[in-house]
Amino acid sequence: MDTISPAKYLGFAAGGIARAIGFAAGMLVLAIVFVVGMGIGAATMFAGTLAESPVIGELYRDGNSDTIAVIPVEGIIDSYQASRVRLLVDEVLADDSVLAVVLRVDSPGGGIAASDRIWYEVRRLRESGLPVVSSYGGVAASGGYYISCATDHILAEPTCITGSIGVIAQSFIFKDLLDKVGVEPVTLISTASPSKDLGNPYRAWTDDDRVKYVALLDAAYDIFNQRVREGRSHTITDPARIDELADGSIYTAAQALSSGLIDSIGYLDDAVTEAEKRAGVTPGESSVIILRQATSIFDDLFISSPASIRSRLRDAESIRSLVNELAAPRLMYLMR
Repeated sequence: MDTISPAKYLGFAAGGIARAIGFAAGMLVLAIVFVVGMGIGAATMFAGTLAESPVIGELYRDGNSDTIAVIPVEGIIDSYQASRVRLLVDEVLADDSVLAVVLRVDSPGGGIAASDRIWYEVRRLRESGLPVVSSYGGVAASGGYYISCATDHILAEPTCITGSIGVIAQSFIFKDLLDKVGVEPVTLISTASPSKDLGNPYRAWTDDDRVKYVALLDAAYDIFNQRVREGRSHTITDPARIDELADGSIYTAAQALSSGLIDSIGYLDDAVTEAEKRAGVTPGESSVIILRQATSIFDDLFISSPASIRSRLRDAESIRSLVNELAAPRLMYLMR
């Protein structure tokens, strides 16, 4: 009878194990593909559902059919934030059950245009007849204060930092860096538009550059100052006092209250009570809903991923665009 040598047996065994491992690996890959496919399908369906309802309401307090809507403004104020607030304001104005709004602010400010757009949205609420109360969290400064100037009442938490009424602009200058690496940039401008070179990041700023940009800052400041004068006229009647307070300084809640920059100190619940009183609703009986923009699971997954960052540096034009973006002075209502 033929016998199988130990070496031959081991060879067969190794081959069988290899085939088994290969089969298991293949099944694992199929399982992963199946799970990922199911996940993407479910996420797509979920995203589609959210798209049908762009605003979701988080129940903060259950009550009767009278509703107090809370619109949060959290983090840096930018164009996305302004667009989100407009969406939420549209939702409020379309809902007859909403009798008042609390603007919940926890922001150090941000872009001047974005801040002004949110201020405008608050005015839309006021002009519709809805009382609007500002509720400050940990910080409501610069643009965060700006947007509140259109509200009926400003209430801040005891530990809040507010104020910072002013305008700031920052940019990068790459001249010294380019000198070190031996790169000499060349900028050409048309004869009839010499000011196109204003604030060129590839050269040192001139006195004329600074004068012109400060003029832009002053214009933005004048608008901010005017918003404060209009919004706080019931507590600060002397324009000179506004000028004293609006020097970029930050204030505690107690300091802001004593100076008239805010109306009271308290928490979100206190702001809701104030809104109820102004709407003629018995305090504590209304429903309170925090409105938020619905998002899909893909929004945070890809927008700030390393791949998306690398894609901005894929070629010379992308790099040039990024450098110009970093170098361009941005006028900001932002606490520093």
